[in-house]
Amino acid sequence: MSAEVREPGRVEQKWGFGMAPIKPNVQAERTRAALTTLETLANGRTGALGRLDDLSVIKGLYTRTYKKDQWDWFTVWSQLGFPAYRTARAASGELLALRRAIQACESTETARLIASLSGRGLVETLQRFVAGTPLRKPGHGFIYVLSTRETPGILKVGYTDRDIATRAREINASTGVPIPYGARGAWMVPHARHVESEVHALLAEYRLRKDREFFRVEFGEAARLIDAYVGAMPSG
Repeated sequence: MSAEVREPGRVEQKWGFGMAPIKPNVQAERTRAALTTLETLANGRTGALGRLDDLSVIKGLYTRTYKKDQWDWFTVWSQLGFPAYRTARAASGELLALRRAIQACESTETARLIASLSGRGLVETLQRFVAGTPLRKPGHGFIYVLSTRETPGILKVGYTDRDIATRAREINASTGVPIPYGARGAWMVPHARHVESEVHALLAEYRLRKDREFFRVEFGEAARLIDAYVGAMPSG
């Protein structure tokens, strides 16, 4: 299996694709939008009057987490507690529908959408977002997959008991890393170090060197194997 390689251009940023830090003014706008959305989920149509664009802002955050096409997509994904693809896509669609229902004064549809979004845990998620406290479970760490945009078929698969952004910054700070790594995926698991060993065993046929945690495999295949393993765990 050949890894895709792209011709690198001049590298200016110190972070990998998806892991751009959020500027304070942008984060402030997103926080205000989250507060409006929380008020709407609590009080219905009146919570969004005059501030419907705020619902679109939160809709956009969920959209970037499943499309993975923005420089800050992973940063936002972690702020939202790593929602699954289907959850993020459904939340994005329902937030768009909620804005339209409020605009059209459709009270029944507005109530239905608010109930659905609340059932998806949007209230708890946005409360953490506003407080700046990412989702973490006691005794859990992360399995992560990193790569560069220039070599997306060569993956670095590891674990950390801290947040992934901190681990990626440490890796990218190494003098032997000319192009910064960005996160492709993350799984919150108990006993992360043990799980890393099991995941490495699953990916053994793709390993580049026995003493390095690099694998020549497409992300989709690696994610499929990791998803299956994590999904079969008691806490999966």
